[in-house]
Amino acid sequence: MGDSTPRLYTKDLLDPDTEIHYAFHKSLKDITVAHRHDFYEIFLVVRGEVRHNVNGSTQMLKEGSIVFVRPDDIHYYEKSSDKEAYLINVAFPRETCRELFAYLGPGFPSAELLEADFPTVIILPKSEKEVVQSKLEHLNTLPRTDKQRIRTTMRILLVDIFTKYFASNLTEKSAEVPEWLEWLREEMRKKENFTKGVTVMPKLALRSKEHISRLFRKHYSQTPTEYVNELRLNYAANMLASSDEKVIQVSMDSGFESLSHFYHLFKAKFGKSPQEFRALNHRRSIP
Repeated sequence: MGDSTPRLYTKDLLDPDTEIHYAFHKSLKDITVAHRHDFYEIFLVVRGEVRHNVNGSTQMLKEGSIVFVRPDDIHYYEKSSDKEAYLINVAFPRETCRELFAYLGPGFPSAELLEADFPTVIILPKSEKEVVQSKLEHLNTLPRTDKQRIRTTMRILLVDIFTKYFASNLTEKSAEVPEWLEWLREEMRKKENFTKGVTVMPKLALRSKEHISRLFRKHYSQTPTEYVNELRLNYAANMLASSDEKVIQVSMDSGFESLSHFYHLFKAKFGKSPQEFRALNHRRSIP
């Protein structure tokens, strides 16, 4: 293909005021020509399976796949079977992406997204796929004349998608991690779950504690208990630094039933007692 590959341009496709081009493809017959472009795009496979031919290789994408395509990726789509295949595609300019990554800062794995040989693909659980689909479809309900609202809504959505899905999946998972385990690990980040501890995991995942423990060690090199304690301790450290709650209350709010156990784990992780940590890190709120 080389230089003869058709290129799509921001100036021809994207509205400069909304900064997006939105499309709901219910048929792939009109977008099966290999192309590249000078903008970024995200697409979500809403239904069916799609064969994504990109940079000389093929990504088989099932329902729930969300893909980040970079400028100069040479790609096209085609159905992998006779079944219907729907996808939602949103394109946005280089400048929007640069501003997004600059805002998220060096802690965000932008280099991994931008420099990979192939576009990053994340498989969303059905419930999450439906959430993202709903938010993308919401763009189609906004008044076309209210361009600033469309632009702002789109930027909020991009922050949500990149931080919730692309960042956590790039930095914390391997390609072999089961979807349900990724979902469980994310669910345990919620305060109402990590404060209850590992006993809530089998109820959430509908799997035995032994099975969960075995896969946690395999994929994350830590036990479920170690993971939960890590979440609790990080929460406690932030509370000590940002609130005036008493140490014993912080311990209880973080999910620890034993104050002495909390002290032991906290000092092992941070090298200081909770009081010493607070003395070094606490900042008074603005009155």
